Amino acid sequence: MIPNLRHLRAFEAVFRHNSINLAAQAVSLTQPAVTQAMKQLEKHFDASLLTRRANGTYATDAGTALEARVTRFFRQSVTAISQGMGAAGGRNPEVAAAVLNRLTYPQMRAFIAVAEAGSFSVAARRLQIAEPSLNRSARDLEKIVGRRLFVRSSWGVSANRVGQELARRLRVALRELDLAAEEIDALKGQVAGRVAVASLPLSRTLILPRAINSLLKQHPEAKVEVIDGPYETVLNDLRHGTVDFLLGALRQPPPATDVVEEPLFSDPYAIIARAGHPLLNAPHVTREMLSQYDWVIPRAGTPVRRAFDMLFADTPCRPRANIETSSLVATRGILAESDRLTLLSLRQIVIDERLNLLKVVPFPLPETSRSIGVTTRADWQPGPVQKAFLTFLKASCRQESQVMA
Repeated sequence: MIPNLRHLRAFEAVFRHNSINLAAQAVSLTQPAVTQAMKQLEKHFDASLLTRRANGTYATDAGTALEARVTRFFRQSVTAISQGMGAAGGRNPEVAAAVLNRLTYPQMRAFIAVAEAGSFSVAARRLQIAEPSLNRSARDLEKIVGRRLFVRSSWGVSANRVGQELARRLRVALRELDLAAEEIDALKGQVAGRVAVASLPLSRTLILPRAINSLLKQHPEAKVEVIDGPYETVLNDLRHGTVDFLLGALRQPPPATDVVEEPLFSDPYAIIARAGHPLLNAPHVTREMLSQYDWVIPRAGTPVRRAFDMLFADTPCRPRANIETSSLVATRGILAESDRLTLLSLRQIVIDERLNLLKVVPFPLPETSRSIGVTTRADWQPGPVQKAFLTFLKASCRQESQVMA
């Protein structure tokens, strides 16, 4: 549960002024109200956030950690609202900040839920609240922002394009408050936060399990969620804050301006066929011979698809490739039952080679490989458990590179 936003504003003011009295004046509350708000926040986070001294009120280590996340939350929220208001607010941060001061967490939660669910009724069921109450909260946010955020269609009422983007940005901002709680718990020796990692279907399968096992061995109370899916889907999850980072083949350059990529190792390609394929016994395999077989290829826009296109770019007869899939399981099955070929990384067929299911066709590819790494949001600041997981993930990648070198 997210703490009361008014309490967070009061806390930020106390941190800034080192005074309950001055903070009360800054947020237009009474001194007892600010004092009570600080007690509620300390109860919420189960930690001492402030300490009184003769010359003022100062933050503890937990309070300092909270203030850093609260500052990021308000900054990101102001940017979200400023962008959402568009010409209505002149994209003025001061106007957006004033709008934010009128919003409540229930309004944000209701609005985000509707945008994600695409329906008021579905959102109400997910949040387990009455639909009229959710409708009122979401519509109140729309009125305060002063711009149309919903659209009616034959399927009902859902967020329009502006509303979708505003909801995405607000969701990312609210994640900062979750991370604040995790950092405060870590200061108490309780590293039990959540790691959500998206793994692409054709990424190496051993790297991620090693990192997860290492993390849980050191922090057994941590929670790990692994999300699989095509690149476009998990990239959307990343940008919406539902996952912390994406592991897999990098696009270079990134397809969105609000994400960054960090390469971890290079993954060379090879032409793959079933064990017993006619080409495996050929004395000299040529591109003309390769073009005579049907191929299984991934969708356009992926690194391996570009490598396939480059392989046959200057050949007079391009091979037939009428099967497109990003599923490694499907690709294995199709190859095993036919003479089709595909392009995969050597790391992806290690187990298959051991079991004598798939083999590498002896054809020297040009310098083609994919760069494997981590994609994160551009302004992302990981919490303790995310930092630990990234450390283990990079160590797992280094181990993998040494094994395959």
